[in-house]
Amino acid sequence: MPFPDDPDDDAGFIPPLPQDDRLWRHPSEMDGPQALSSARYRRSSRSGLAAFILILVIAIGTGIAAFGTFHSGGAAHDRTAVASGPGAGELPDEVLASLSSAVVQITIDGPVIVTVTTGVMIRPDGHVLTASDPLNDARSITVTLIDGRSFNATVVGTDPSDDIAVIDIEASGLTTAVAGDVGSVAQGDTVYVVSRTETDRRAWVASAVFQSSGMRVDTTDGMSLHDMIGSTLEATPPTPSAVLCTRSGSVIGLFTSRTSASSRTIATISVPSTLTLPTSHTEFAHSISWVTHVADDIIATGAVHRAWLGIVSTDATEGGALIQSVSAKSPAEIAGLASGDRITALEKRPIRNSSDLVVALRQFAANDSVTIEFNRQGSASSTTVRLIDRT
Repeated sequence: MPFPDDPDDDAGFIPPLPQDDRLWRHPSEMDGPQALSSARYRRSSRSGLAAFILILVIAIGTGIAAFGTFHSGGAAHDRTAVASGPGAGELPDEVLASLSSAVVQITIDGPVIVTVTTGVMIRPDGHVLTASDPLNDARSITVTLIDGRSFNATVVGTDPSDDIAVIDIEASGLTTAVAGDVGSVAQGDTVYVVSRTETDRRAWVASAVFQSSGMRVDTTDGMSLHDMIGSTLEATPPTPSAVLCTRSGSVIGLFTSRTSASSRTIATISVPSTLTLPTSHTEFAHSISWVTHVADDIIATGAVHRAWLGIVSTDATEGGALIQSVSAKSPAEIAGLASGDRITALEKRPIRNSSDLVVALRQFAANDSVTIEFNRQGSASSTTVRLIDRT
């Protein structure tokens, strides 16, 4: 039923103001230019938000860059804290950190003086490789790590003939050196000497030029060191028995104080015919393969076990090892070798001189049987020798 119009409905009606005079709009009035204006406002709002986000990203990036600069400054500070020496800046940070942890300071209280030398951690349970000569008559031995911890050390065993020793501390989980291959290094390559200083526990680093391996060094006390590595050093290490390593941090040698340029104990040096050895700042190191072999023997048995042939030999003019004397009842005598025989090969490995023979015998153990080729009065011959142990 339709409702009749109220006669009073129109009495109080007031027409609305024009659009331009009002602060509001009805949705039906939001057409054309007004709608476009609203769209422009939305785009303007989005542009403002994008600008805000961009500013925020720039601010965060600046903060990260600032942090990176600070962090780099911290790394440089850490580098100074763990190493010194003219070559410290040439090694990568991670290599320097690892070497600084593995190369330790050894303080030896002797009967007359206190000696500081260098050692290298070879096992995480505290076995340290170093030179044997400084340990003679030691009353106490202290090993100091890069973090400042110090431990009393005991001598596990020594090899006086090659100036090699193993000492031990009561510790675990220690950083050890990584053994490298000297065969991967060529003449003229840059290598690095890492040592410890006497005044603080930081590592000392200097660069060196690799000259050759396979050298023999005869000392004034009548000893011969075989298969030595010769390097020309940028600077002399502050303490004995430094380590020789590559830029990647692989250790390839252990220096001995017997052949130091300042020790004046070198009588002669046998070098490859193609090499002219610099006369100054040349130091000699045992190959890491040999010293770790000796160390393993010492740790396992407390002594060094060498396969013994039982001869004294010298370099033959024609090449080979010339037998000067044969020990009675030795493997050589039992096998029929005699003074004057010239050994030319061992297990088909050519023997160019007496040092080659010593190095070749290192590959064998007691009770091994080896074939030796030799020349006697111009006639070639061979014999089988059963080696025995000589500690």
